[in-house]
Amino acid sequence: MAFEYPIEVRFRDLDGLGHVNNAVYLTYFETLRLKFAIELLGAVELADVPFILGEATVRYLIPVFFGDQLQGSVEVSRIGNKSFTMLYTLKRGNEIVTQGSTELIWFDFKTQRSVPIPDSFRQQVANYQGA
Repeated sequence: MAFEYPIEVRFRDLDGLGHVNNAVYLTYFETLRLKFAIELLGAVELADVPFILGEATVRYLIPVFFGDQLQGSVEVSRIGNKSFTMLYTLKRGNEIVTQGSTELIWFDFKTQRSVPIPDSFRQQVANYQGA
């Protein structure tokens, strides 16, 4: 089961052509990722989220405009030793408008180094997503 969260397109999200600027989709993905992490990990503040962004891809399928109500979903598709992959889908009604993925690095902010992903995270993901 993927985590879902609503996203409203705001005026500030638009570019000069009147549709959502390409870079804003990464902010939408970030919102989904952090809301999911807070729910999954029980994080109280951002410092409780132990991973950082390593890579992102976005597929722009259909333009999105001011006032559109999007339904975003995110799920973990792969967990490696020190990194994991999340997949994103943004829909307007039943229509997929954007898809993407990010590679996240498990990170120790005290040592400023990547560290192995704990088994507890693997289990939390499996329990949440039903895998």
